[in-house]
Amino acid sequence: MAAGGIPSLGLATAGAAAGEEPARFRPGDVLLLADATWMIPRWKPAVESAKAEGARVVPVIYDLLTWSYPQFFAPLFCAQFKRWLVEMIPLADACVCISHATADALREFAAAEGLTNALPPVGVFPLGTKLTPAAAEPRTEVAAIFDRADRPFLMVGTIEPRKNHALVLDAFERFWAAGGTAPLVVIGRRGWQCEATLRRFAALAAAGKPFTHISDATDADLQHAYRHARCLIFPSIAEGFGLPIVEALAQGLPAIASDIPVHREVGGDLATYIPLGDPDHLAGLLRSIEDGSTVLTAPAPGSVHLPTWAESAAALQAEIERLLASG
Repeated sequence: MAAGGIPSLGLATAGAAAGEEPARFRPGDVLLLADATWMIPRWKPAVESAKAEGARVVPVIYDLLTWSYPQFFAPLFCAQFKRWLVEMIPLADACVCISHATADALREFAAAEGLTNALPPVGVFPLGTKLTPAAAEPRTEVAAIFDRADRPFLMVGTIEPRKNHALVLDAFERFWAAGGTAPLVVIGRRGWQCEATLRRFAALAAAGKPFTHISDATDADLQHAYRHARCLIFPSIAEGFGLPIVEALAQGLPAIASDIPVHREVGGDLATYIPLGDPDHLAGLLRSIEDGSTVLTAPAPGSVHLPTWAESAAALQAEIERLLASG
């Protein structure tokens, strides 16, 4: 983006495809790296070319989970991301993160790699969403799942180990065995290292348990789920942000979340927090919610502001300008 102008997302300099003119920069321009730059083979000479022409470089850091939780990712991907970050930090003029927890992780990474002195100013901006207002009606079959007296509990997220579906499935098996009847609905596409979880989904359905997995939810489906579920359960082991917590609270849906720093950051006093790795604790909470002895509260719909992507982009630009001015 030109200084004071509109951000242009992506990367296009020395890495331009054959037959295309590479982007040219002037002093004061900003090259915003808003996507998975580490997946672009020639990202480094492209960035160096932009800096040679006077541009300043700002990467967006969504999380450092491949560094802090490598067990949840392919080793090659972990190595690729780490190499990119080690080489990017000395080239960057500022870094913007999607949460304070991610910013803290970035500083920890820099310290661990001996790059503290090379780390540029670090800032934070909020993610946006396109869930509000709803652009369409949910599918009939999805609406039928939620428009019932025994409203379901809801999970939202890609099917992968760090989302901790195993904890919730263990808790619900205990809950149902003890006489609980409330359904569980999981919304999320297939991710990686998820074969065991998908087998458990299939076994629950085959056994006639009140369980549904929706792998192809639309935005309208998801918004309807947030507005009609009993509460959200978001038990991730690690996150860069935890957007479903904010989305749920903004729709007036109570949220139960794992007690990790980033969830405390985004959920504040509005969410209910549970310990990691304790399905008995969650099963007991489910029973107390169903029998009415525990009443979860959530803000009135609309009282929690959920930024649009336009507002998120404006906040991003303002944060970049602040960081570059301070540097």
